[in-house]
Amino acid sequence: MKKGLLILCCAVVVLVAFVGAALAMEMSGTVTSVDTQKGVLTIKNDKIDVGFDCETGSMIKDVKVGDNVTVEYKEAGGKKKATKVSPAAMKKKAPVGC
Repeated sequence: MKKGLLILCCAVVVLVAFVGAALAMEMSGTVTSVDTQKGVLTIKNDKIDVGFDCETGSMIKDVKVGDNVTVEYKEAGGKKKATKVSPAAMKKKAPVGC
């Protein structure tokens, strides 16, 4: 009985870990606003400006307006909460000419 309960508990822990990872989202864009005091970062992608709450301003202390970044976030309480901010991978431009 105890062994079965232990296996069930382990399965639940693994399931919760995978579901949590699956709920994380990602968005890339150009930084349009940074407020380290309030812990708010705003980026613009191809279509819209999006604001992210950063629990600690230290997450965005080196980010500047004009930087291209990728923000990993989760939605909670109708807000986008950043979990990671990193430089966006630069897209290679197609060569011009022959």
